[in-house]
Amino acid sequence: FMIQALLDLYECTFDQKYLIWADELQTVQDELFWDHGYAGYFSTVFNQNNIIRFKDDQDGAEPSGNSVAANNLQRLGMMLDNEEMKNKASQLLASFTSRLSEMPLALPEMVSALLLYHDSPVQVVITGTLENSETSELISVLRKGLVPGLIVMTTGEPDSFVCHKNGAINKMKPLNGRQAAYVCRGHTCTLPITSPSDLAIQLNI
Repeated sequence: FMIQALLDLYECTFDQKYLIWADELQTVQDELFWDHGYAGYFSTVFNQNNIIRFKDDQDGAEPSGNSVAANNLQRLGMMLDNEEMKNKASQLLASFTSRLSEMPLALPEMVSALLLYHDSPVQVVITGTLENSETSELISVLRKGLVPGLIVMTTGEPDSFVCHKNGAINKMKPLNGRQAAYVCRGHTCTLPITSPSDLAIQLNI
């Protein structure tokens, strides 16, 4: 849940410290709770005195850790272009195939993660930082409407954490001195968009 909150905070503030923290926590979660044999996350850390380690497989008033993790791995994997995270998300969802097939209503949050997995969400990367008025104007367009599964990022400074982790984002530059937005679906991105109105048209907002 903390990782999910950090990713949400990043998409609200574009402060990369939240993304760095989320990446670090995901590594810790993988080390302590990941089931290397059958995929998915256990609810407890390994202890020789424990006979059984359980996995949450139901979203009640509180979503299961596995459902939340399935979303987190995909979002963080796309943000940082991390294939290991993307693969873990795929393995996690596959490990719950029977449960999802027999009783999808028990795991609505995981169904949402499954839709994200199959729908190739839209990712918008905007050059610059919030201090730049052109960057802020492009970001404001994204606040005017709903784009399901949208992932939003800014490049930040040239030597930022995001640029270091994601080679594709590192290549996204302003156009003719103006900050630009790149709209990506799957492995294909549009040409840089500098006009807020053109960005709105591209996203049907």
